[in-house]
Amino acid sequence: MANLLNQTLQRLEKHLQNLIEGSSARLFPAYDFQKELSNQLIKDMQSEIRPTPEGSLIAPNLFTVFLPLEQAKIFQDQPELLDGLVNCLLQACQDAQAQFATEPIIKIVPNPEQDHPGIQIVVQFSLTQKEETSTLEPLGSSLGEEPDQRAFLIVDGIEIFPLDGKIVRIGQNKENDLVINHPQINQEHAQLRLVNGQYTIFDLNSTEGTFVNGVKVSQSLLSPGDVISLGGLPVIFGTENRPGLDETQELAPGT
Repeated sequence: MANLLNQTLQRLEKHLQNLIEGSSARLFPAYDFQKELSNQLIKDMQSEIRPTPEGSLIAPNLFTVFLPLEQAKIFQDQPELLDGLVNCLLQACQDAQAQFATEPIIKIVPNPEQDHPGIQIVVQFSLTQKEETSTLEPLGSSLGEEPDQRAFLIVDGIEIFPLDGKIVRIGQNKENDLVINHPQINQEHAQLRLVNGQYTIFDLNSTEGTFVNGVKVSQSLLSPGDVISLGGLPVIFGTENRPGLDETQELAPGT
């Protein structure tokens, strides 16, 4: 199984690099952006490829890509580039004997975060087939879709922070939504995004890193009970069915 997975990743990388460095390269204003986009798409897809009980490999098929406005407009002006990326993913998985649950979908969303203008990709498995396999979403259109349950963070075992925003900024800077004064947490350490009704955490190139259940991540879809570590500080992601928590609360001892 390990050899098959390695072959999948190698072929995927080859196909994507050929596309980005080939005829479509002229559509981008700078090579550095080409390389960053392809490398991150490869990395995030690789991290989510899973073996099935039958022994085959399944790849995530929904990619929400947040780009700076200038780069997002490239896809609006040159939609064939986005179609090319989808075709590349299809061919790569076919050659590597992997499969998608449905045809892969790439959504390009202009990033509203001007302070962090880099590329962010949310990788998900979806069983819903869309009419269009490649779409350019208006600003914020893929953000939101309130989850069925209220989400919250338990910070260092004592503080409950309700998650009621589409974007939640975390760090020492007082302008963050969740301000944590801890010596190993950066001024702007991490960020949560609500995408398609689910929260994903992104590390913002922090010094000490962001971990989910003991694994260092650049981005990770969160599930109830996940233990996040920010500079060594434990933060638990949870959900609840009761009416939302109105404000930051303190847990009673023994809770």
